[in-house]
Amino acid sequence: MSRTVKNSLCVLVLLTVLCLVCPSHTYASDDSLQVISGDEQQKIFEKIKTLQRDIHSLHAHVSQEKQLTILKKKLHVEGTVMIAKPNQLRWDVVKPERSITAIDGETITVYHPDKKEAQIRSLSESLIANNTMSFFMAAMNGSLQEIDKKFTVQIFRKDGEIIFKLTPLSNMVGKYLSAVTIHYDEASGLPRGFEMLTPKGDKTITRLTNIKTNPGLKPETFKIKLPDDVWITNKFEHPNY
Repeated sequence: MSRTVKNSLCVLVLLTVLCLVCPSHTYASDDSLQVISGDEQQKIFEKIKTLQRDIHSLHAHVSQEKQLTILKKKLHVEGTVMIAKPNQLRWDVVKPERSITAIDGETITVYHPDKKEAQIRSLSESLIANNTMSFFMAAMNGSLQEIDKKFTVQIFRKDGEIIFKLTPLSNMVGKYLSAVTIHYDEASGLPRGFEMLTPKGDKTITRLTNIKTNPGLKPETFKIKLPDDVWITNKFEHPNY
């Protein structure tokens, strides 16, 4: 598999992480938006950082709608997500077909139990993946200065939500991502949903419900113990797996 393909896979998975932590909808043309600029942007980041200070993990139901240019119909995805700071994630998809994506801070494992197939990749393989994870860390820690290095940031307020619109500065990231619009509940600092747009016109809308904070997740939650009969489809890239 080419390095370009490997990089794009890592980017898509890690952008999913980013989007699950930073929710959104499309409000760019909504005249009722209150624009937040200047020093107040950092105050907003500090407020969210303070609200999330004692939140170390999340468990939520995920409902996702994908509008892809290559498909005539919308694709609906249902499942659950578990996230733990600083960089761990487990996403269990139950519809339209079962899959598990786990990030333990060092590797990304994508497991398809019905097909008995999996892919395992190291986060350190890709410069793009590392940069995206760095952004994820910055977003979780409320560092506007770090996010400003990689994205143009616009911040809005509407109906009790703080809305972020991020446009990538990097041409490389721009090949896969046009913009992420992200929403936090202003009162709690918790995510509500997100929208991701690509240069091809693909759109992914994700909503989080039934959010539980600090559910007591164990480290092994983010590691998948694969059965012996599972085929590692990128085994020849990583002969040690």
